[in-house]
Amino acid sequence: MRVGIVTNVFYPYPGGVSEHVRQLYGKLTLLGHDVRVVTTSFGRGTSDVEDHVVRLGRSVPVPTNGSLYPVALHPRMGRMVREMLAREWFDVLHIHEPFMPFLCLAVLREATAPVVGTFHANHESPHTYGVFRRVLERYEDRLARRIAVSAAARETIARHIGGDYEIIPNGVDVEQFSSAEPLPEFDDGRLSILFVGRMEPRKGAKFLFQAMSRILDAVPECRLTVVGSGPYTRYYRSFIPASVTDRVDFAGFVSAEMLARYYASADIYCSPATGGESFGIVLVEAMAAGAAIVASDITGYRDVVKHEQTGILVEPESPDSIAAGVILLAKDGDLRRRLVEDAKREVERYSWDRVAARIVEVYEAAVAGHGGAGRSSGCSGPPAEERKAGAKERVLVQ
Repeated sequence: MRVGIVTNVFYPYPGGVSEHVRQLYGKLTLLGHDVRVVTTSFGRGTSDVEDHVVRLGRSVPVPTNGSLYPVALHPRMGRMVREMLAREWFDVLHIHEPFMPFLCLAVLREATAPVVGTFHANHESPHTYGVFRRVLERYEDRLARRIAVSAAARETIARHIGGDYEIIPNGVDVEQFSSAEPLPEFDDGRLSILFVGRMEPRKGAKFLFQAMSRILDAVPECRLTVVGSGPYTRYYRSFIPASVTDRVDFAGFVSAEMLARYYASADIYCSPATGGESFGIVLVEAMAAGAAIVASDITGYRDVVKHEQTGILVEPESPDSIAAGVILLAKDGDLRRRLVEDAKREVERYSWDRVAARIVEVYEAAVAGHGGAGRSSGCSGPPAEERKAGAKERVLVQ
């Protein structure tokens, strides 16, 4: 199949959705599908699959749900989308957050190929989609099939539109994380705590920083490594007590290979998110790498971590509760090992082989329900040699 994956969020903008789309692209390509990522331009930089990326317009980061989310803007977005769809001849379009303005919504509006929509967001406010109700009612029937990455994501969108949603979780390259080599500098006898995420309100890093004094009082030989950055980095660093700054290292953004090695070097992975998480892919990465988990007891995370079975869930926004969870695992090696072993058995269901196979089944059902010929132009598409020529002439609109 010729597949168009449509997303407002893609590299160089980092994050869970960007990585999900990148990994899905790679797996679908290995399965023999012809895939394009349709997205926007964001800041400087590109992706490592740029030859198969179509960029329309630019994205502006907009605060939403305790995070920053790129919204694609361009006064001619509708026309650019129509021209792109006529040029690319997709069998199926897979739109991530299909009601997000303006790229995703424009593709949903203009597509004649069958559309699969994946919903990632978990908004705890019941009014999030309410302001777009008229838009949802107008375009919801254009979705041939619907996927939610978790029960929390399904509940968020199901409050506003009906229909059936298949829950297919985010995938993780289990082999990459489980086989990564620890970094040699961490082999010094200290207990290693890891945080991975953007420096923004929803990730809750400041509560972990505030907990570090209590943790070090109980476990003097430990360190915290922070992987990730963001617009609030300088602000959140101010929450680290002056007495423990030498035990907190900021690695910034790192490559996929180095990220796996940081996980492999960690004894405990801590995610103190405050809410709004639909899944928690960082938890699955930690599980695959063999790090014991301390995470906030929030909707979305409960779908991944079972308290005292595959990790420890603690009260959100509570430095005392976070500290207690970390100290418990730091001092009880048997419990830490049991949680890691149980988590490793659980993590296989998130492997990309399984996740991609389920997504392909959804594509096939969408195409079959569309009559079996789902070209974006509404016809059977050009011959293969014409597609190759068109690919060479593809124009990326900035």
